[in-house]
Amino acid sequence: MKIYVSATYRDLQKHRMAVLNILRRMGHQPIGMEDYVAEGLRPLSRCLEDVSNCDAYLCIVAWRYGYVPQDPTVPPVLPAAAKLGTLSVTELEYLKAVATNKPILAFVLDGDAEWPAHHFDAVSGENENGARITKFRQELSQQFLINYFRSAEELASLVSAAVYRAEMARQMDLESLNVKATFNGPFKRGGSVDDSSLEEISNAIAGQEKVQALQINIGSGSDWWMTRLYLLCSLAADLTNIELVVFEAGSDLPGGNEPRRFIGTIHPAIVKERLSSLYDELRNYDAAITGVERDRDLGGEVRRRGAIWTSRIDPPGNEAHRTVFVTEANLERWLAPYLIKQAIELEPTTNAALRMQRILDWPMRFVPISEGGQFKQVVDKHALTEQVAKLSIREQVARALSTIR
Repeated sequence: MKIYVSATYRDLQKHRMAVLNILRRMGHQPIGMEDYVAEGLRPLSRCLEDVSNCDAYLCIVAWRYGYVPQDPTVPPVLPAAAKLGTLSVTELEYLKAVATNKPILAFVLDGDAEWPAHHFDAVSGENENGARITKFRQELSQQFLINYFRSAEELASLVSAAVYRAEMARQMDLESLNVKATFNGPFKRGGSVDDSSLEEISNAIAGQEKVQALQINIGSGSDWWMTRLYLLCSLAADLTNIELVVFEAGSDLPGGNEPRRFIGTIHPAIVKERLSSLYDELRNYDAAITGVERDRDLGGEVRRRGAIWTSRIDPPGNEAHRTVFVTEANLERWLAPYLIKQAIELEPTTNAALRMQRILDWPMRFVPISEGGQFKQVVDKHALTEQVAKLSIREQVARALSTIR
């Protein structure tokens, strides 16, 4: 990860070096004032740009507020809440991290720790006799879970653990499946599949984007035909490596009868097999496409199967006159017990370690995550486990090296 290290320099030089060393040993790329020039001459616009481009922001605060820039050419890059000439570089960097939604790891010197008198603004008289740094420390403690340190060595250890947790949280997002949400609206109930319905399917499963899961919102239960659900899952199962279908119901639109909510997940091949076992016309279609040489072009094969569908399933008026809607009750009837209706509910107060443990304890490879009852993501547990093992080893090695003198 690119980790921006924000801290004053004169008082925290030793601490900064300890943090930079531990981050490099963990395999991260720390960014900070060591990459620029002297503290009072740092290009503020470059600092704020680097904060915007980092993966995590690490703030270290003692009892100095730090340099307050006056450069009138900088305002366009400042966070909206900032006023040039009143805030230090450190606080401006912090505000930029907040404005750009960066993970913020805050470390504050323990109030009882021994500290040289000349490194207190309250003693030197700088920055309103220490009032500004006191206010900044209070801001951090009110907004974030603070790590308090007493020495450079303790700070390095705390940073190692905090960054490890942050990287675990990041890996959970990186190891999420690429979910295609094209089919979250009503799916062309009328007309032939040769219309834009087939084009939608083709773009989803035969396009340039590597799709690993399909997200389907059945709405209120009268938006999807069973036959069209079968066609989509049949093409996905036979022609692609798509691993999962995610079902939702409801709507986020104003005036909707119910809010959007997670229903369950299932492999598209199971949807295909279960539906074809229940309906003769689907078995007839499946027999018509079996044993026929496939078109080498994926898009061409989708169109070929669409033509067979039109001739076998959808002669004029046939499909529409025998409509079976995809409702939540029908999904349960068709797909039980294979429809996985549980998900890990993501709560704002759940820390990364506990969330990771719940994912690793999940009994299946693909782990659905919900937030407020709504689908959020699917995590590939196998890929995540591999990354967690690598992170754990790397973090342990970094800690061991940090104790060697």
